[in-house]
Amino acid sequence: MTRYPVEKYIELENNPYFLGRITVNQVSAQFHAEVDIIHRESHKIFKHVEMIYNENSEQEALITGVQRLRTFLEAIERSTGEGP
Repeated sequence: MTRYPVEKYIELENNPYFLGRITVNQVSAQFHAEVDIIHRESHKIFKHVEMIYNENSEQEALITGVQRLRTFLEAIERSTGEGP
């Protein structure tokens, strides 16, 4: 049995100071995910990206979280030509 919350970390290309973090929680039969960009060393939140609600499984919540993080980072790159 999985104990929640579950945190998954994502390396950010070309950025040694930050990580992407997807935190998945189970509430009743549904799964929610919090998407953040955090400082690599302190793990403090640099930017809260989005909350995702009512996914049917932990895997779906995680996949949706990764997609939202990617979409956010691509939008930042297009608007500034840089990372977070």
